[in-house]
Amino acid sequence: MKKGTLNFLVDAGLLMLLLITILTATVEIFIPCFVHVILGLLLSAGALIHVALHWEWIKNAFQRFGHLSSQVRINFLLNLVLFLAYSAAGAMGLIARSFIFAGPLRHVLGFFHVLLVSGVLLLQSIHLIRHWKWVMKTAQRMLRPSSV
Repeated sequence: MKKGTLNFLVDAGLLMLLLITILTATVEIFIPCFVHVILGLLLSAGALIHVALHWEWIKNAFQRFGHLSSQVRINFLLNLVLFLAYSAAGAMGLIARSFIFAGPLRHVLGFFHVLLVSGVLLLQSIHLIRHWKWVMKTAQRMLRPSSV
């Protein structure tokens, strides 16, 4: 499998998992269960896989940051902030769901989790828009029948 195809499939899977994770949060407001938490942990694992697949780009961009074009530099900084926001949202969600916190503090932590997730959605949307041309080209290449 080509690297671009693998990246596309992982990214598409992560996007679907993100949307399902958000939908399950609305259910958990009324019926406490841990589906949202489990999906959130899977999303975190998927994000680490995404980072691993792009590790060479990350390492090269970090080492050559001053020599990158402005567009690549913006992508690098957007990706860094997105990773930090994902990490903070996940950590805040786990802390809010822990049994250590109860009552009003748990709701405050949950509120900050929702704020962080809102930021993640905004940043993820910007990331998707910036890579839309690649998404469309890769999807077309995958859907086009191969010539044998």
